Amino acid sequence: MLEILKLIRLRTIAFTAFTMYAMRFFVVQLVLEKAGFALQMPESNFSLLVIAVCCLVSAAYVINDYFDTKADRISGNRPVIVGKTISRRAAIILHSILNVVAVGIAYYLAREAHHAEIVFLFLIISLVLWFYSSRIKKRFIWGNIVVAILAGLIPLTVITFEIPLLSDVYSDVVLKTHVSFAYVFYWTACFSYFLFINMLIYEINKDIYSINGDRADGIVTLPVKFGIPATRKVIIGLITIAITSLILFLLFGFTRTLIVWIYFVVALIIPYLFYGYAVLKNDKMKFQLRMIRLIMVLCIGVSVFCKLCE
Repeated sequence: MLEILKLIRLRTIAFTAFTMYAMRFFVVQLVLEKAGFALQMPESNFSLLVIAVCCLVSAAYVINDYFDTKADRISGNRPVIVGKTISRRAAIILHSILNVVAVGIAYYLAREAHHAEIVFLFLIISLVLWFYSSRIKKRFIWGNIVVAILAGLIPLTVITFEIPLLSDVYSDVVLKTHVSFAYVFYWTACFSYFLFINMLIYEINKDIYSINGDRADGIVTLPVKFGIPATRKVIIGLITIAITSLILFLLFGFTRTLIVWIYFVVALIIPYLFYGYAVLKNDKMKFQLRMIRLIMVLCIGVSVFCKLCE
């Protein structure tokens, strides 16, 4: 059982659930209430949605480890589970079960929202994750971008079923006032953007330490193609973009109170600077990756912090 939990990345599942609940209760609900609306997706259905997304995420890690056995064995950065403590056949079965559960839940929720076509999004994501692990990740930079995009979709799944329900329930109001729920999408998309850029940084950083395994397995990453010094410069460039984006987000998106400024500076900008310094100084891999994971949590935590400060 412990090996299965390692394989499906329990820590990542917890972060996924935290992100989705934070988006629902501290972003979407808050924005809707300020406009005089209320959440329409039942709590039980939302919990099912969280389970479905977590199953997709877990399935992605299982199939990725299935195809990455050789690279992981050579790089030695993480323990090899598939083919060692869990058979390759068992890994494929687990991957299939997780995908079936995810798509099955999505189909049920899509029917409940009277938009059955939404289930195709889950099917497409499931297929993309398979092709990512088997083919896409071996192509230069595309693997990193695909992972970052899929991670960025996690906050947006919160409104995938919510907006259709809102449009149905408040159809009369929408017709009379010509109001739309696009602003809910915009706020959620901001958090998706930061999750995207942080995941892109994380994936590129991780490639530095798996360079030997990636090279042996024919995976063309930034470090493999251009070398580690150039890759570090790319990471610093992305950190600069992230910090600039945070400042713009604060100036134009949030009430500019002192306590919010303090959070952005102390909990986000300073950790980014420490992380950038660690990358340039070539500190230990675990420290660097833990730093960027912490920054991801703190970026999503902005929503919780601002809610508590009201």
